[in-house]
Amino acid sequence: MTKLQQSFKNLERSFQSLKRAVATPPIEERDYAGIIQSFEFVYELTWQTLKILLESNGIKSPFPRITFEEAFKRDLIEGNEVWKLIMDARNKTSHTYDQKLAVSLCKEITENYITIFEKTIEKVKSQCS
Repeated sequence: MTKLQQSFKNLERSFQSLKRAVATPPIEERDYAGIIQSFEFVYELTWQTLKILLESNGIKSPFPRITFEEAFKRDLIEGNEVWKLIMDARNKTSHTYDQKLAVSLCKEITENYITIFEKTIEKVKSQCS
């Protein structure tokens, strides 16, 4: 199994975990925390998988923002503006924990980000075989 295939496999697994986490509406603080942690895993694995894929095609992308921009240029992801929002959300989750932010972010994850992750995984899947 190549590095790209292993990374993609980890991404798919983490994404399934996130889908399970958002399938039940959050009630307690730990529910929100679990969704946010799953989101963080999927985000990290998405940009790292895209980075590996781009590098296998000779494109250097050392940081998430560059990776997403390059992936967008090559039609590996959709919604470049949404990815900027996702990056901002990820930055917020890594620097603070606020219950109002958690509630708001979980709503965004459920209503918007899940779809973008899913579309990205489908596009990248064909590149990983």
